[in-house]
Amino acid sequence: MRFVKFEKEKEVARIVFNRPEVGNAFNGEMLKEIKEIAERLSSDEEVRVVILEGEGKHFCAGGDLRWMREMAKAEYSENYKDALLLFDTYKAVENIPVPTIAKIRGAVRGGGLGFVSVCDIAIAGKSSSFSFSEVKIGMVPSVVSSFAVRRIGYQNARRFFLTAEVFDVYKAKEIGLIDEFVEDDELEGKVREFVNLILSNKPLAVRKTKELLKLYRPYLSENFRELTAHILASTRMGREALEGFEEFLKGK
Repeated sequence: MRFVKFEKEKEVARIVFNRPEVGNAFNGEMLKEIKEIAERLSSDEEVRVVILEGEGKHFCAGGDLRWMREMAKAEYSENYKDALLLFDTYKAVENIPVPTIAKIRGAVRGGGLGFVSVCDIAIAGKSSSFSFSEVKIGMVPSVVSSFAVRRIGYQNARRFFLTAEVFDVYKAKEIGLIDEFVEDDELEGKVREFVNLILSNKPLAVRKTKELLKLYRPYLSENFRELTAHILASTRMGREALEGFEEFLKGK
């Protein structure tokens, strides 16, 4: 794996986003790696809990703008295929058959919030910050919306999708995006507390309970996959997005 590290210590596995030089922003190859690992975990009967985290200072800054700028120059079919990959990667993580914990530090932006949304438990360091930042750069939180709205609810999505405001852990917990927050230097310890809680339970019962919980997931149809992929693909190829990519990259 080039952009994702997979670590396994007995019954605990870690998926570590490994592009710290760009705040762990994802590109197509990184998404493929995450999806491959998640699907492989579906058949790993030894693993009992999975932790998602980012290498370095940040969890995930969303999509890599340099990569998106280049993709915007490709044919619509390529952009559409790429958007479907994003949806399928989120879904693969959500479908991991054991509990998943998002260990969050630093910035979480745009599509990075999709990975928070699909985890069973989300724990953040106190200095973390969040933003559905897409409209700032001429994009739409399309694919991520399928998973984020189910986590934070429709009314919260209306506000935060449209304002792209940056919010802190207090607001993130209030709207249900995260479950707990602690001082930054206590983050690993708090994650370990939850890992130990899960490991203290009977493994088959936990897996069966996660399977049961699928029955209660808010509705997610195949149409969501196709429609949100179309919106992402077409928006990314538009003038506003191209201008937004250039403005952001020049401002860095």
